Amino acid sequence: MPQFHYKTRDSKGDTATGTIAAESAEDAGVKLRAQGKFVITLDEAHDEDEWQPKTGRQRIKRQDVITFAHQLSVMVDTGVPISDALSCCAEQSECEGFKVVLEDVAQRVESGSDLSSAMLAHPKVFPAVMCSLIKASELSGTMGRMLDRISKYMSNEAATLRKIRGALTYPAVMLSFVVVVTIGLLVFVLPRFASIYSGRGAALPAPTRLLMGLSESFQTMWWAYLGGALLLVGAVVAGFVTESGRGVIDYLKLNVPVVGPLFRKLYVTRATRTMGTMLDAGVPILEMIPIARAVTANRYYEAFWEKVDSRLRTGSQLSDPFFQGGELMPRSVAQMIYAGEKAGRLGEVLHKVAEFTEEEFDEQVKNATKFIEPAMVVAMGAIIGFVAIALLLPIFQVSAVASG
Repeated sequence: MPQFHYKTRDSKGDTATGTIAAESAEDAGVKLRAQGKFVITLDEAHDEDEWQPKTGRQRIKRQDVITFAHQLSVMVDTGVPISDALSCCAEQSECEGFKVVLEDVAQRVESGSDLSSAMLAHPKVFPAVMCSLIKASELSGTMGRMLDRISKYMSNEAATLRKIRGALTYPAVMLSFVVVVTIGLLVFVLPRFASIYSGRGAALPAPTRLLMGLSESFQTMWWAYLGGALLLVGAVVAGFVTESGRGVIDYLKLNVPVVGPLFRKLYVTRATRTMGTMLDAGVPILEMIPIARAVTANRYYEAFWEKVDSRLRTGSQLSDPFFQGGELMPRSVAQMIYAGEKAGRLGEVLHKVAEFTEEEFDEQVKNATKFIEPAMVVAMGAIIGFVAIALLLPIFQVSAVASG
């Protein structure tokens, strides 16, 4: 049914904007006037994504969406009409941007749109898997139960992402600290020793000369180091923007020691959890493959899901391309999916696979943290120890000569 964007005024003179579903512009006008509104403008919406409410620059957090799904599930289960529940959630939202989005969703629902269609108008706020699950629940009449399942699913996803971020944040902070300390020693500490040694005309050992030369280059050619740092940052940014750069980053994610196994487990966990949740909701298997592809944002996994989609459309079972997934999909996962297909319990098995891989993921995160922490401490000790020894070697030599 066509959608029409409107701007209306009520009997009090207050204006409102939104969309309404109707067969024609005349039908839309009749519906609006029946609601006691005076039509100011009424235009057909040719693209649902062209019109978006202004949410400001406030970032909408995923936790806000999780809380909304939980609140909405409780209200729908207790018999509150969906439009009233949406308005209530909008009033209770502490995020102004999310409040504007929820008000727009409520207006679309009041105008005759399905909840899933209203949410699809905000793809940056509501993930595709959430909209698909709600659409399935609208057909089956299990909205409240499905919203509760969505909140649990999104909570698990958020917890998994926090784990991977936590595992990567510690080494990044430690590495930054090492770099800052080293630069501080080269720029502020070493020049003082250089003036002392040069004033005495001491013959410096090789490690000391190396550090002194590096310190001098930092002071005289700081612009070159700054330019190199900016180029490095630009290369990293280009890696996330350009296709070729993204390919390099995706390759590194899967093949860097320690980090690679974490990302592989993360992608398998997210994909199997998503597919299990959608199968239990009655979503057709061909419709869930694009969403599984979206939650595993890596071009190598995207290519894998394209093969899965192609094989399914030619009549293959889901386990067939999984057996050919190579390093991207462990054979144990393919074997469990095959057993689930044979037993007619694929959704349940996919949840079991997600739980199994998540346990392995947690164990790998712990092991990686145990490995990274001492490695970074050793690296920091080696760098600072080398600097200290290089500074003290001339003093030791002078002492040896004096004692001799």
